[in-house]
Amino acid sequence: MSELPEQVNDRDHGLQNEKTDAISCSHVTFRYLQQNKANVLEDISVSFPKGEVTVLMGRSGCGKSTLAALMGGLYPENGGILQSGKILLMRKDLSSYSIPERSKVLSMMFQNADLQFCMQTLRQEMTFCLENISCPPSDMGHRIQEAAEKTGMTDYLDRPFLTLSGGEKQKAALSCIFLLQQEGGGEGVILLDEPFANIDIDWAEKIADQLIEMNKQLGTTIIAVDHSLDVWLSRADRIMIMNGEGKICASLLPDQVRKSEDLFKAEGLRWPYQTVLSKQERTKICSNGPAVGTLTDHLPDPENSEEKVSPTIALQDAGIYAGKKHLGSGAKGTLILGHADAAFYPGEMTAVLGPSGAGKTTLFRTLLGRQNYTGNICIRDDSTGQMQELRQMKTRTLLKNVGIVFQNPSNQFITQNVLQEVETGILGRPVKPEKLAGSDTENAAIEMLREFGLSRFRRYSPYMLSQGQQRRLAVLSVIAGQQKVLLLDEPTYGQDEAMTEEIMKILEKRM
Repeated sequence: MSELPEQVNDRDHGLQNEKTDAISCSHVTFRYLQQNKANVLEDISVSFPKGEVTVLMGRSGCGKSTLAALMGGLYPENGGILQSGKILLMRKDLSSYSIPERSKVLSMMFQNADLQFCMQTLRQEMTFCLENISCPPSDMGHRIQEAAEKTGMTDYLDRPFLTLSGGEKQKAALSCIFLLQQEGGGEGVILLDEPFANIDIDWAEKIADQLIEMNKQLGTTIIAVDHSLDVWLSRADRIMIMNGEGKICASLLPDQVRKSEDLFKAEGLRWPYQTVLSKQERTKICSNGPAVGTLTDHLPDPENSEEKVSPTIALQDAGIYAGKKHLGSGAKGTLILGHADAAFYPGEMTAVLGPSGAGKTTLFRTLLGRQNYTGNICIRDDSTGQMQELRQMKTRTLLKNVGIVFQNPSNQFITQNVLQEVETGILGRPVKPEKLAGSDTENAAIEMLREFGLSRFRRYSPYMLSQGQQRRLAVLSVIAGQQKVLLLDEPTYGQDEAMTEEIMKILEKRM
């Protein structure tokens, strides 16, 4: 058994170093609604020293993002109730800052990058950011270019956000963070909420190195909420862990993590010394490849199986295009996946891997009939057992056979509360709540919510859940639909280790 580090009483982990703290929280208690039975954060006292890199970890839904939003000034100004406590930014009460003053000291990256943007393209967004801090127009061009280079986004400056992948959107948001940190010498605070969740590991490490360079050269304070230490362990000064009650239960130095396996397991977190591939090992398995990706079928050949099995999905010389989203549109857009030949069989679970922007999400959109393609894509209609060309398949028939979890789960919710969302998945259609009360459908939905740790939120709006909880609800509502093909776009994003394992076990049962 590994040795547990000394536990932290968060009442005492407050303002011990007030003179050097970038942000300090003193006895903070917060809830979203007055009628809520429990507080999200309960009497938290914690400080983040100036110039340090701190990673905040904890179970999905424990309050990490809420604490980050409070420290960023989003709450209670825009929602929720701060029942007690005080937050200081650079030794000054956070509530006393005007928005322009605060933006010169503090930058924040949201967990959901779609909520970050006000404009249609990254160049417009970055220009807007600079206008808000009164940057001279003559300085904007080179500053935008310099910030975009740090995240590899120079080729995407004029592409609409709607056409970017989840990882590209996160890199775009980070570009804005780098842009704003040039103001005032960079001696401010950066709050990052799951900054690398949708970014491939190589780019995550490159961007992390840029952040650490800023920290070392300019003294920038970095506070990152994350479920994984793979990128941060060699770069962070401190790791803090929140428990399920919304309190800081441990504060570790990086060299203490190796002896803290039991603590990580107790809090449902992934201990970083579990099998992790080195950069050299990852390169042997996966490479960035050519500008136009290829997809090769590596699944077992049914011809060599004891019993011949027809595929559920088959691609033949398929070319998949980004940009234009309608099958009938003339211009095809940019080719991102060429000459794809693949077959996916019943009872198989396949992981589609690739760097950010490789076309993984676009492939899923294509299988739902929302993107242009050439060649042939056929999907089996379970009601007839026959393969149909996707172009000729009716949308109703397609959606009876194929379910999807969006990369941004909030885009797929269609009801007013969590329970109704699962009930709708079970029935395949919205039904008035009064017709379901006490029914087998309601009982089945409640049991499924219990499996995913969401039963106590069943009367909540889906939009009141944390990003990780929204992800679990989206996966659950699709599983409830009983389609034979499930397309899961980043299904374990925002999940702690324990819930990731639970989701995968439930998916395996469906196979």
